[in-house]
Amino acid sequence: MKLKKYELVRAIDKVKSVVQKNPQRPALGGVLIKEGYVIAANNEITIQVKVEGADEESFILPAKAFDLIKNLPEGEVEVKCDEKYVVTIQMEKIKNSYQSFPAEDFMYSKIETGEENGIILPGKLLIESFSHVLYAAADKSPGHQELEGIYLEGGEECMNLAATDGHVMCWDQIKASGVSDLKLIVPKTAAKKLTSMGMDDDVNLSYDSNSAIFKTDNYVIHTRIYNGKYIPYQKMFIEMDNYTIVNRDELIGAMTRAKMCTDENVPAEFDVSDREINLILKDKVTNYQEKVALQEPIRNPIRIGFDSRLVLETIKAFTCENITLNFSGSKTPIIVQAEDSDMKALVLPVMLKGASK
Repeated sequence: MKLKKYELVRAIDKVKSVVQKNPQRPALGGVLIKEGYVIAANNEITIQVKVEGADEESFILPAKAFDLIKNLPEGEVEVKCDEKYVVTIQMEKIKNSYQSFPAEDFMYSKIETGEENGIILPGKLLIESFSHVLYAAADKSPGHQELEGIYLEGGEECMNLAATDGHVMCWDQIKASGVSDLKLIVPKTAAKKLTSMGMDDDVNLSYDSNSAIFKTDNYVIHTRIYNGKYIPYQKMFIEMDNYTIVNRDELIGAMTRAKMCTDENVPAEFDVSDREINLILKDKVTNYQEKVALQEPIRNPIRIGFDSRLVLETIKAFTCENITLNFSGSKTPIIVQAEDSDMKALVLPVMLKGASK
């Protein structure tokens, strides 16, 4: 078959992170070209990317060929596989061959997408919401696998996305219909991959008790899902009457400078009064302070501490110009809200030296 080089490279770049480096099944150490798709799979996720002209035959393209294809001149590249499963790549004066495996050895999830029963979601908003909440999911949480995922829960004409690692929590919403029965936990690794796909079109989501499928005109992403009951995240976001508004970039800049001057594990102190936050980070040799102006005066002054890394990651997850900071007390979480969406997050406080117990 003959394929446009840039199309093949684009598809490989989308799926190659899923290719197993040392697979138990050697055939999964490459990508399957079949029925118009380039396909990669591992134990958790299968990704199919549509490629024009890739529907003539089925074969496995070894990972060793990826770099060669990327460095070929622009134009059409011929890829073929013989009866001994030798894959040959040829373009003008360039030719190379690789020993591969039978296409049927490539084991991947072939579950029907169930489009007739699927939920239609706005792709751009879905990906933005995944991007907002991803940081809050745990990378590893032994005994609590549900914390390693993003929780999708249907509501009235909306879909909620939530994530937490037990120290921070983020909750976002997008408008959607027909989602009232939706409750599933998508692994963080799969959600992260979804955000990298550039899915601007409508997404058809179908699922069962073990897996979920996200499908657009150009992509099919099949992922296993986690079982378990998710924590009642909505109850954590209580109303607070002590709040203020701050420019997000200014607060990020102050936090970044403070962390550059102090040890990684130093807590961040927010001394909030009237129209400013006095940000303080200090260790044995440094005492960094910077004042950040507030756009609304706070009703009740408060002194509160946070894990500096977690509070900075939380603020960075927002994309709006200004954020609202809601306080209840020095021992209760801060709730951060976006000005342009339903996104909100909370961060647990830490005890500061000299604070009353």
